[in-house]
Amino acid sequence: LRVRRPRDARRLAAPQHVARGEQQVEAVERCRHADEAAERAEEVTASAPPAAPRASLLRSKFFWVAFLYFSEGFPLGVFYELFPVDFRQQGVDLRSIGMLSLLGLAWTLKFLWAPAVDHYRHHRVWMAAVNLAMGGVLLFFAALAGFGPWVWAAIGVFTVLSATNDIAIDGYTIELLERDELGLANGVRIAFYRVGMLASGFVLVLSDWITWPGAFACAAAIFAACGWQRPSSTASSASSISPTAASRAASKRPTRTALPP
Repeated sequence: LRVRRPRDARRLAAPQHVARGEQQVEAVERCRHADEAAERAEEVTASAPPAAPRASLLRSKFFWVAFLYFSEGFPLGVFYELFPVDFRQQGVDLRSIGMLSLLGLAWTLKFLWAPAVDHYRHHRVWMAAVNLAMGGVLLFFAALAGFGPWVWAAIGVFTVLSATNDIAIDGYTIELLERDELGLANGVRIAFYRVGMLASGFVLVLSDWITWPGAFACAAAIFAACGWQRPSSTASSASSISPTAASRAASKRPTRTALPP
């Protein structure tokens, strides 16, 4: 026997099918509006003017590698170029000037206090503090003249500060760079280390025009600039995302499933 549905049951089922269809249509419309909004956002992003060159430069890792290794090479040039020439022009004998090179052992023995610098961390604070302190030592030389025990003490403090600066810069750079960036960074830091040493020669040339106190004050200003312009805390986050990291980030994005027909 064929059982017929009651006419009232069909009337009740019809509104349910209509309501379900309306819900599907609304869901499709919401998805379409969301896609259109995303496309508009992409167009606005693409048409936005590029960031200022200075902002992008300060967020570059390699800019800071170059800057830091310039500040690492500059004290070495001051030690081996400015101090000996100044003392020789003051009439200091060559034996005493040669003995000053023993104070350069601080760069050789810096491994003795390197663990302490790494233990207390805050490499950027170390870099800023020792650069400003080296600038203060050179201002001391600009204010005083002559050769005596105070010269040995001042240059000894200067070399220890420079060696500490090397420790902080090397530790910071290792943490800043990714493994695949080390090759290019090695070339940048060697080049700008030499540039820093050459910059001390430029200050030596200026001493003929601005006298030795002026030359030491100029070198102190360079140290102050190196100490004041510390690496940006966002520099490490400004590098381009590696393909592996990008794929991991993309895999975490929510996906929209297709609506049933």
